[in-house]
Amino acid sequence: MVSPILAFRPASVVDRLAPRSGACPLSTRDLLGPAAELGLVLPVVRAPIAAVARGALVAAKELKAALGLALPPGVPPEPWFAAVARAADEIAAGLPIFLSAEIRVESEGGTQVERAVGEAWRLVGAGLTHLAIDVAAVAPGERGRVVGEVALAGVEHGICIDVVVPLADGAQAGRRAAAIFDELAGRGAPADLASVRCLPPADDGEARLQAAALARICQALKGIPVMRRGPVTPALLGLLRGSPVKACEDGGAVAARAMGLLPGGGAKPGDPGETRQDPLERAAADLPADVAERLEARAYVDAVEFLERLGARGSGLALARALERRLEGR
Repeated sequence: MVSPILAFRPASVVDRLAPRSGACPLSTRDLLGPAAELGLVLPVVRAPIAAVARGALVAAKELKAALGLALPPGVPPEPWFAAVARAADEIAAGLPIFLSAEIRVESEGGTQVERAVGEAWRLVGAGLTHLAIDVAAVAPGERGRVVGEVALAGVEHGICIDVVVPLADGAQAGRRAAAIFDELAGRGAPADLASVRCLPPADDGEARLQAAALARICQALKGIPVMRRGPVTPALLGLLRGSPVKACEDGGAVAARAMGLLPGGGAKPGDPGETRQDPLERAAADLPADVAERLEARAYVDAVEFLERLGARGSGLALARALERRLEGR
């Protein structure tokens, strides 16, 4: 049966999907409100190659969990989206997922901003549903303007706009992010999410301090959802479960363990024009069948653990029901 929530797929996604595809990439914007009401933390797994995405999707399907898949920097978005969409249709049709990518703006200069704007349009055109914009290298007084220009592609297509901020003093980070959000709202292009880039806590005590700092940022942002980025620990995941933080990335841990099965980490010589994904995908494609299965299985096992620790079991069904109720109210 066709899931009613497929109606929420952005037009930029539908345009890239095969006919009658049951893949359900949604704008993270549509999931954040219901997730907050349900007390859920949305999980995000970095997936540099299709096999990692497949393993994570199998885990999400088994747990009936919502899932975000993140495109690492330097990986071309078009073939990545096509592979993820095929896997989602085959493995997890109708399950709400979101597809995230990050854009780093190196300065407020015209050339750098133009490059970032072009990258944003490419990512949205490729089917990504979540744009994270990092303006840490931009002069503070220019950050709102720069985010607004880069975000235009996402705003016009209903894609989630996420502003990345560094984790400094909790209150200071919150104030800086709040200033950017206020300026964006004044420009008529409000952002949906604030991401905080964090280091892994060294021990359980540091995990508690970091969770408290994130809670202060949530408070300073007054209702704007917050996502944590960077490597995690089991203790930290337990503290984030049910916390004010509304999304959490795995920091690349699932992919790192799975891709340890690739010869040399997937580094193979190739043509000068190749992108970083090409040798990785080629290395994965060249693996013996049993090794390829182990790679996907390892991604599955680690993704299950990550989803379970965040309390994501059943979140996909709960979010789907919430979105269906929204459709009934139209």
